[in-house]
Amino acid sequence: MATFQKPENALKRAEELIEVGKVQDALDTLHATMQNRKFKNMWTTCIEQIMVRHLELCVQLKKMRTAREGLYQYRTMCQAANIGSLELVVQKFRKAAEQKVHEAKAQQDSDLAGVEDLDEQEAPHSILLRAIQAHDTRQQSQDRDLHMHFRFLWDTYKVILDVLKSNVRLEEVYHETAKHAFEFCRVNKRPAEFKRLCETLRKNWQDLQKHTGKVPVHQVDPRNADTISRTLETRCSQLRICTELDLWRESYLTATEIYELMSKARPKPNLRSMYYEYLGKIFWKSDNHLFHAFACLKNLQFVKAAKSNITKEELQVLASRAVLATLCVPFQRNSDIHATLELTTEGASSPYEKAKKHAQLFNVASVPTRETISQNLVEKTLLPLAAEPVRRLFDLIQSDFTPLSLCQDAKPYLDEIAKGELFDGQLVTYITPLKQIIFFRLMKQLSEVYSNMTIDNFEAAASIVPFSIAEKWMANAARHHGINIQINYSHKTIVFGAPRKMDMKSMRQPLIEIGHKLQQAMQRVAPEEQHKKEKLEKQQISQNIVRRIEEETKLIRQRKDEIERRKEESERRKDIEEQKAIAAQRKQEMLEAAAERERQEKERIQRHREREEQLKKEAELLKNKEMLEEMKKQADMTKTSNLKIEGKKLIDIDIDDMAGFDPNKIIAAREAQRQRERQEKIRLRKLESKRVDHLARALREEEQEYLEEWADDIVAEDESYVEKAQDKEIEEQRVKHDEGLEERATLISYKAPTDVWAEGLLEARRAAHKEAEREREKRCLQKAIDLKIQRARQRAKEAAASEAEKKKLKRERDEAETKKKEQEEEEEEHREMEEERSRRQEEEVEERRVTEEQEKEERALRTEQRKKDREADQEKLNQQTDRQRQKEVEIEARQKSEAEERSSARAAPRKEEPRKEEPKDDDDGDNWRSVRKAPARDDKRDDKREDKRDDKRDDKGGDDWRSGPRSAAPTRDEAPSERPKPAWAKPREEKGRDEGGDDWRSAQRSAPTRDEAPSERPKPAWAKPREDKGRDEGGDKGGDDWRS
Repeated sequence: MATFQKPENALKRAEELIEVGKVQDALDTLHATMQNRKFKNMWTTCIEQIMVRHLELCVQLKKMRTAREGLYQYRTMCQAANIGSLELVVQKFRKAAEQKVHEAKAQQDSDLAGVEDLDEQEAPHSILLRAIQAHDTRQQSQDRDLHMHFRFLWDTYKVILDVLKSNVRLEEVYHETAKHAFEFCRVNKRPAEFKRLCETLRKNWQDLQKHTGKVPVHQVDPRNADTISRTLETRCSQLRICTELDLWRESYLTATEIYELMSKARPKPNLRSMYYEYLGKIFWKSDNHLFHAFACLKNLQFVKAAKSNITKEELQVLASRAVLATLCVPFQRNSDIHATLELTTEGASSPYEKAKKHAQLFNVASVPTRETISQNLVEKTLLPLAAEPVRRLFDLIQSDFTPLSLCQDAKPYLDEIAKGELFDGQLVTYITPLKQIIFFRLMKQLSEVYSNMTIDNFEAAASIVPFSIAEKWMANAARHHGINIQINYSHKTIVFGAPRKMDMKSMRQPLIEIGHKLQQAMQRVAPEEQHKKEKLEKQQISQNIVRRIEEETKLIRQRKDEIERRKEESERRKDIEEQKAIAAQRKQEMLEAAAERERQEKERIQRHREREEQLKKEAELLKNKEMLEEMKKQADMTKTSNLKIEGKKLIDIDIDDMAGFDPNKIIAAREAQRQRERQEKIRLRKLESKRVDHLARALREEEQEYLEEWADDIVAEDESYVEKAQDKEIEEQRVKHDEGLEERATLISYKAPTDVWAEGLLEARRAAHKEAEREREKRCLQKAIDLKIQRARQRAKEAAASEAEKKKLKRERDEAETKKKEQEEEEEEHREMEEERSRRQEEEVEERRVTEEQEKEERALRTEQRKKDREADQEKLNQQTDRQRQKEVEIEARQKSEAEERSSARAAPRKEEPRKEEPKDDDDGDNWRSVRKAPARDDKRDDKREDKRDDKRDDKGGDDWRSGPRSAAPTRDEAPSERPKPAWAKPREEKGRDEGGDDWRSAQRSAPTRDEAPSERPKPAWAKPREDKGRDEGGDKGGDDWRS
C-alpha cells in the first residue's frame, strides 16, 4: 500500500477509487492513512474528513473490525487536540448505520425476531439449510443481507458505548447512543441483546466508581451532580423498555440502580413519579401486592405534594389505584409453623429479609403492612380523593361485618369497575384479586359466625364467583390463611372449624428443613458418631448387594412396563388430537361461512351507499334548478339577460337542460351575475357622491363672506378683553409696589445696628479663618507629596511583579518546549539524539546570555527613569514653592492696600453719584421694571484661572486627588484672596450701593459667580450703607415715581 506525504492526497486517492468502483481499495487506503505513524498525533480537519469517509465505507461494506480500529485510533488522535471532532464523527457513524438499516427494511419487509442472537455471525439452522441447498433463493439472500445490517448496527452501538464511556465531554453522546440502542431493542423485540446492553452500561458505571482519589479533568466523575442526573434519565428509559419487553428481573435490578442514584442527587419530579409507577408494575407482576400497594401510595403522596397543576381526574385515578391496590393485599396470616420457619430461616433468602430489601427501595426503614397503608390513606385524607365505588369497597372490606350480604353489597361496585368505563379501564386488573380478598373476608367472617352451612346458602352468600372457583379458593384459604374448613359432598354442607388432617405435602418442606438443621447440629456435637454411622451403612450396603441387585432388576422391569403403558397412552392421545383436528376443520368451515356472510353484508352496505349518493345528486340538481330560476328573475329585474352558461343564454335554458350542465359552471355564472350587480351599485353610488360634492362646494362659496365678518367680530372682542386684563394687572402691580416701599421704610432703621454687629463678628473670625486656610494648604501639599511617593512605589512593585511573572512564564514555556523536544528525540536514533542535545545546549546558553543582557538593559533603563522622575518632581516642587511664596507676598500687599482704601472711605464723605438714565421699553418711558446689568468680566481672574489650568496639565495622568466632582474647591496653587468668599465674609464696604435698589423685583439675590469681583456682586436691600439711604435716583426726584 502506497504512503502519502499529506492526508489530503490519501482522501483524493480514495475518492478516485470509489468513482471507478474499487470501494475496498479505497477503504484500505484510508485505513492505512489512519494507522500511519506520521499522522498519529496530528489532528486536522482533513483527518476528520478522512475518518468520516472511512466509517461510511465501513458501513457500506459491513467491516466492523476495521471501523472499530479506526475509531480507537481516532480517539487517541483527537483526545488532546479537539475532542468535539470525535463527537461529530461518532454521530455521523451512528446515523449512517441506522440509515442503512432503514433502507434495507424498506427494500425487504422482514422480521428481526427470526434471528436468535445478534452477537453470532449466523444462526445454526441457516448454516445447515445453506449446506443442503445448491443455491440460495432470492428471499434467503435478502434476509441474510438485512440480518447482517442489523448485526452491524448492533455492533455499532456497542463500539460507540465502549469508545465514549469515560470522557466527560462526550457524556451526552454516550447517553444519547444508549437511548438509541434501547429503542432498537424495543422496536425489534430483542430481549437478549437488551439484557447484554444493560449489563454493559452497568459495568461501565461500576468501572467509573472504582477510581479513588482525584478524578482527572477529562474523565467522567461519578460524584458530579450533572453526571448523576444524565445517568438517572438513561436508567429511567432503561426501566421503561424493560417493562415493555417483559424483562422483570432486569427491571428490578434497574430500579435498584435508580434508587442508588436518587440517593446521591435529587432527581426531577417526573423521574421520581415514573420510578414509583414502574416499581409498582414490577411488584404487581411478581404477585407482591403489598409492595405494589405501597408503591401506589408513595406515588400518590409524591404527585400530590410536588405537582401543583395536577387535574382532579388524574389525582382521582392515582387515589383509586392506591386504594384498590391496598385492598388487594392479603390479610396477615395467623401464627403457625410456616411463619415460624420464615422468621428463623438464616440468610438473605428469607421472606422477611427480602421484604426489608424491597422496603429500602422506598427509602423506609420498616417493612409496611396492610394496616399501615390503610392507616396512611385514612389519616392523610387520601381516601376521599378516590372514586365513589372504590370508597364503598374500602368501607365494606375494612370495617363492615356483614357476612351474608358482603358479596351482594360489593358486586355492584365490582361490576361498575369491571365494565371499563371508569377511568378508561385502568382499574380492571384489580377485579380478580379484589374478588379473592372479598371471598377470603367472607370465609373469615362466616367461620366466626357459623359452624356449618349448606352449599346452596354458601353459593348465595358468595355470589361474586361460581362454586367451581370457590372450591379452589377455599382450599387455598384452608392452606395459607389458617381457616379450618371441610366440604361434605354427601350432605352438601360446608363445615367451619372442623379438625384438619395433617397434609403430608404441606409438611414435607418444613420437615426437610428441620432434618437438615438437626443433622448439622449432630455433626457439630458428635462428629465421631456420624463417622461410625457412615461406616456401618457402608458395611450394610456391601452385605445386601445381592438383594439390591434383585430389587433394581425388578425396578427395570417395572420401568419397561411403564414405557409400554406410556406408548399406549401416547397413541390414545394422538387419536384425541385427530378428533380435535376434525373439530378445528369444522370450526374453520364455520368461520368461512361467517366470512361469506360478512362479504354479503358489505355488498349490501355498498348498495345502500350508492343509493344515498344518487339521492344526493338529485337533491343537488333540484337546488341548481332553483338557482337558475332565481338567476332568470334577477336578470329580468336588472335587464342583464345576455349572461351565458356553456354557450347558451340564460333566458334560453330550460329545466331539461340542467342535467347536462356542470354545477360548478352554474355557480360561477351566479357569482358573475352578482359581480355585475355589485359593480352597477358602485357606479350609482359614485354618481350620487359626485352630486353631493358639488352641492357642498356651492354652500362653501356662499358662506365665505359671512365667515370673514364673523372673524372680524371675534378679533374686536378679543382686543377689548386683553386691554381690560392689562389695566387690571397694572393696578395690582402698583398696589404691590406701594406695599414694598412701606416695608422698606419700616426695615431701613435696623440696618446700621446690623452692620455694626456683623463687623464685630467678622473681625474676630477673619484671623482664625486665615490661619486655618494656611494649615489646610500645608496638609494638602503634604498629602499630595505622600500620595505621589506611594504611587511611585506601587508602580515600581507592579513593574517588578510583572517582570517576574514574564520570566516565570518564559521559563515554563522553555521547559515545556524542552520536554516536547525530548519526547520527540526519544523516537529517533542515538546519533541524532546526541546532535540534537548539543544543539539545544548551545541554544540554551545563548538564550541565557541574551536574557541576562536584556535584564541588565532593563535595570539600567529603570534606574535612569527613576532618577529622571525624582529630578522632575523636585523641580516641580521648587517651582510650586516659589509661586506660593510670590503669591503670599502679593496677597499681603493687596490686603494692605484694601485696608488703606477702607479707612480712607470711612473718613471721606460719600459724593452724590450722577443719576443714570434708566432703560425704557416704551416711547413714553412709563416702564417701572428695572433691569440689572451683567457684571463686568474680570480679566485678572481669567488669567489666574489659565495659570491654574497650566499647573494642572503639568501633573501626570490626573493623579490630583482634588480633581473630579469637587473641582470647584480651591487648589494649592490658588491664593487665599482668589478663592470665592461666602456671603458672611464680605467687607462692609463691598455690601450694597447698587443702582436702583428700590426695585424689589430685580434679581439681586442670585448667588455670586466665580468671575465676579467682590465689589460687583449684587447686595440685598438691607445691606446698603447708611450714606446711600434715601439717595436713590428715584428718591432725589420724588420717590413717589413707582415706574423707576
